[in-house]
Amino acid sequence: MHFFELGSKRLYCLGKFIKVCGLADAWYEDVDDPLSIVASLKKETHGTHLFTFFQRPPHTEPRFHYYMEPYPVSVIKITSYEDWWTNSIQKKTRQAVKKAHKEGVEIRIENYNDEFIRGISQIYNETPIRMGKRFPHYNDSFEKVKEENGTFVDRSIFLGAYYNNELIGFTKIVFEKEFADILQHLSKIAYRDLNPSNALMAKAIEVCAERHAGYLAYGDWDSGGLGDFKRHSGFSKMVVPKYYIPINWVGAVALKFKLHKGLSYRLPKKVILFLKKTRLKWYQLLLK
Repeated sequence: MHFFELGSKRLYCLGKFIKVCGLADAWYEDVDDPLSIVASLKKETHGTHLFTFFQRPPHTEPRFHYYMEPYPVSVIKITSYEDWWTNSIQKKTRQAVKKAHKEGVEIRIENYNDEFIRGISQIYNETPIRMGKRFPHYNDSFEKVKEENGTFVDRSIFLGAYYNNELIGFTKIVFEKEFADILQHLSKIAYRDLNPSNALMAKAIEVCAERHAGYLAYGDWDSGGLGDFKRHSGFSKMVVPKYYIPINWVGAVALKFKLHKGLSYRLPKKVILFLKKTRLKWYQLLLK
């Protein structure tokens, strides 16, 4: 993946042969006039073939007539903290939150300052592998951590999970007009038994309910460990439209034959699972 500027917008580009681009901050910006972006992409040669964008939660009814695919995202509809605690999560998750507080995990609403950023850096640098793949922020410089977590500060809240005054987890929530979004949610693996991630999520729900956020989103609808955590935390699948617009004839051909989908779209799930396990074993060997 690489990024480039297009006027006042920042875009990403994915793909080796068929290059698909979209807004880098797609979760935080509506696309009301996609054809103007496509027109700019045609004028400024960036080697891209397709432009993609999706409708942000909670809008599930298609607004446009471009080629569209279902895009499942993780969302909680928030009415109150009590409703989430009683009806959205199960006993095991409630016990995990209670255990965190019983063991001395404290959740604080934090200021975005250098001390907090240093704590984030320590979380990032705990391990080079997370969720079975390389962790992209491992060994990031202080300046990079500060810059990347400093986006949308004017409409964000940072939560810190502390144990004996050590930051062992943090969450960044960005508040939009119709929903809030979890941009970062990460804890130290060494303190996993203290359930800081569960305690952070509970506080995130509380804060969003107090601010009448309506919905809390947390990225794509995942499988595996992260997907399990989202489901246990009360998230459910919301399917929003994701559109693709060809920038040139290559993009049009790619769309017709679904070449933009990538290799994983064509492989059986068993093969994908095998490749993921092989990748994890390879990373573990490299670390020895």
